Amino acid sequence: MMDVLGHCLLLAGCTALGLSRGMALRERTACLGEFRRCLARLTRELTFSLRPLPDLVADLRAGGPAGDFFTACRESEAETWAHRWQTALEETDLPIREEDRQILRETGEVLGRYDGERQSQALEGLLVRLEENLNQARADEDRLFRVYLALGITAGLFGCLLL
Repeated sequence: MMDVLGHCLLLAGCTALGLSRGMALRERTACLGEFRRCLARLTRELTFSLRPLPDLVADLRAGGPAGDFFTACRESEAETWAHRWQTALEETDLPIREEDRQILRETGEVLGRYDGERQSQALEGLLVRLEENLNQARADEDRLFRVYLALGITAGLFGCLLL
């Protein structure tokens, strides 16, 4: 009886490991999608509104890690907006890769330094790059989620066979 229970737990543990790795891919895709949505809205607001940047960011409604990031930006006590952005980027645990972080770093360097029109133009270029990363993340998620899940199940079955 204990032998069967051990096999079941081993299979369940390996499957959960594969599933958690696959969910990390989904978290990255969701986070990048939320950043893209928020930055696109910010670009539109900068184009058509003369409100200060902190007020525009305060109106952004984001969920998950992106929401935590924008909250950290608003609550930071740094003097410049670029420094607030960089500090929040370093302090917030975001489920993204280094190349995604680099795009967000460049976004922080643009915000608050130029007039609204130039900020919008720069953000549009960065949004194109962010969209490319988002599409790549979606492709990775579609392709690799099932692979990680299958590897987890296979590892669990292999472990059961060995025992």
